[in-house]
Amino acid sequence: MGELLDWKYERLFSLLDANSDGVIAQDDFTLMAGRVLEATGEQRTAKGEAYKGAMMNYWLSLRQTADADGNGRVDKNEFRSALRRVSVDFDTLIGPLYQAGFRLADRDGDGLVARQEFTTVLVAIGVPATQAESAFDGLADQDGRLTESRLMHAAGVFYRDENPDNSASHLLFGAS
Repeated sequence: MGELLDWKYERLFSLLDANSDGVIAQDDFTLMAGRVLEATGEQRTAKGEAYKGAMMNYWLSLRQTADADGNGRVDKNEFRSALRRVSVDFDTLIGPLYQAGFRLADRDGDGLVARQEFTTVLVAIGVPATQAESAFDGLADQDGRLTESRLMHAAGVFYRDENPDNSASHLLFGAS
């Protein structure tokens, strides 16, 4: 794995380890989903339920692929070695979480996410506000809006691409 992918996977691991105990487990996904739903006010809505379901599907896919020792937890080494395999199936294993997150952020259902909507979700998952705003600015169109297709493309690049020229996608979850 190249340096850039390693850095991105390290960043993603730190976010997915929502309780900061050094491993990723189901409780991290439950905690993160709760934070996002509280921040967006979608705890008891169909969009909220879809998001929680997508979070659990992501966890189950990750666990199935990465939990080499079968202990129900994924450490950094297991995560790094498995994420490249999971990202090959991005559209079916990872993509649905990003689609559900986009739809959650799209408060009015118009197919566009504004800066505040986007940053609310990213801050809830642990990205500092200034970095979430910078990520949005790099991904948004010239009118300052984000479409689902732009987000899906950026997420795919985040998981798979090692070209440093795609900086907006690489910084999807902040720079640190």
